[in-house]
Amino acid sequence: MSDLHSGADQRRFPRVEFFLVPDEHEQLPVWVIKPEGLSTARGGVVVNLSEAGLQILASAEPPLDALHYEMRLLLGEDEGVPLFSADVRRVWSRPLSRIVQLCGFEFETPNSEAEEFLLAQTVQITARKWVRCVLVERMTALA
Repeated sequence: MSDLHSGADQRRFPRVEFFLVPDEHEQLPVWVIKPEGLSTARGGVVVNLSEAGLQILASAEPPLDALHYEMRLLLGEDEGVPLFSADVRRVWSRPLSRIVQLCGFEFETPNSEAEEFLLAQTVQITARKWVRCVLVERMTALA
C-alpha cells in the first residue's frame, strides 16, 4: 500500500484552523497555525484570564467535550511554536454562533509557565491582542 493510502499524515505544512471571532460589531477572522505533530489538536484563542482560570474561543465543530487538556500557547514570530503549556480542565462550554464556541477552563496545576506568561501579558500596556493556543486532549486527570 502506498503512503498516500496508509492513513499517516503526509502534509508538507502545518494545518491552519480558521474561525470568526465576535469583536464588538464585526466578526474577525482568526487563523491558528498548528505545528507539525499537533494537526489533531484544537486551535483556539485565549480571550481572558482570572484567578479561577481562563476562557478560550475555538471553532464550534466538533464541540470540545473532553474534560482534560494540555493547553500550549503558540508564540514567537510565526506563532506556531508552543513555548509554554499548562494542564487545564474544561468546566463549561457554550456555542456563540454556528462556527465558534466559548469554553471556560481551570488550571489543574497552579503557577504553570503558561499561566505566568498570560498574567504578565495582562499588566503590559503593549500586550498582544490575541494569544493563540492549541488544546491537546489528555485521557486522564493529573494525580
